[in-house]
Amino acid sequence: MSEPTTRAPISKHAVVDAALTLVDRDGLAALTIRKLASEVGAPPMSLYTHFGSKEQLLDLMFDRLVQRLFSAHGGSTWQHELETAARHVRSVLLVHPHWLPLLTRTVVPASSLGFYDHVLRLMAEDGFSWDAAMHAFSSAMSFSLGFVLAQRMMTPSQDLVVPLRRFAQLKDAIPRLARGVYPHVVSAQTAFERWSFDEVFDLGLRSLISGIEASFVPSRPRVKRRRRSA
Repeated sequence: MSEPTTRAPISKHAVVDAALTLVDRDGLAALTIRKLASEVGAPPMSLYTHFGSKEQLLDLMFDRLVQRLFSAHGGSTWQHELETAARHVRSVLLVHPHWLPLLTRTVVPASSLGFYDHVLRLMAEDGFSWDAAMHAFSSAMSFSLGFVLAQRMMTPSQDLVVPLRRFAQLKDAIPRLARGVYPHVVSAQTAFERWSFDEVFDLGLRSLISGIEASFVPSRPRVKRRRRSA
């Protein structure tokens, strides 16, 4: 008789990545310990060596996701870091929208603190108070996450983008409008087909960062730095 095959232990890292893959493919509601065990090819009970409950597994997944979303990008200015981070968050979550519900976890993963600390240091060096720095950081991250949610909501399928459908309907309706009633809408119709989420996001993000620069009064003389674009 042949010797029984000894299964190599599966690392916590591999289990959490497999859980994220499962959620990415099937949605958070589909995540069960049994399905995850099937995903990694291990007995369900063996997974509990890495976490004590499904809630702890979700916290580990959140920590792993934060590592992917928020990391310092090596910029020498807070503007560069906020802009680069916001763009990165949007790009990742548009590709992996089923990960969005994980961001409602209330734990504070250590994986996020390095990025936070880096941005707060840059803002403090530029003369911002801690309150102003925290509000600025939160504004940038809230904008990027909110924009992803809005874009997903208005893009239910690859061939249906709600704003573009609305613009198309409006353009078709323009010839039937009474002459002179909505002259500016009529004049703007050439821009309807050039509308894009990317352009709206770029404008909103640039405006937000410019607004932060203009609105917060430094608590001490600011250190002038050359701004790097993302």
